[in-house]
Amino acid sequence: MKSKLFGVLCTVMLFASCINSSMYQQSKSISDEGWNKDSIIRFVVPVADTVSMFDIYISIRNKNDYPNQNLYLFVKTISPRGIFITDTINFLVADDYGTWTGKSISRIWENNFLFRKNIRFANSGQYIFDIQQGMRYDILSGISDVGIEIKSTDVEKKYNGQK
Repeated sequence: MKSKLFGVLCTVMLFASCINSSMYQQSKSISDEGWNKDSIIRFVVPVADTVSMFDIYISIRNKNDYPNQNLYLFVKTISPRGIFITDTINFLVADDYGTWTGKSISRIWENNFLFRKNIRFANSGQYIFDIQQGMRYDILSGISDVGIEIKSTDVEKKYNGQK
């Protein structure tokens, strides 16, 4: 009986891993001293698929002592051909009443913000995502981690029965 249950559990876990739509996921820690305005967090993403559609998320982990409701970021995306786009984005990490949004892990809050939706990479190769804090502080305290996740929207559509 236990061996059958173990076999079913392994099959379910294998199936769940097959439907994971993440093409890339990485997070980097910010120093306890804070995030310097000149400090750039770089993610180098190898891209081979130029056919599928992807969503790009930026994840932010903030501590309870983060002093703001929002977080401005400068995000520079550099293609393998050296073409770049710089975006200024504003993420809300707390609501109008000061309540943190996202999921709580002890005294740290994690938010996953949609940065780009349904994009197709024009070229294969390494894409670079440079993320810099855009707040009016030389040293921004209260942010513990910054991450990026790229998910295939085609896998989700197939899993949800869409074409």
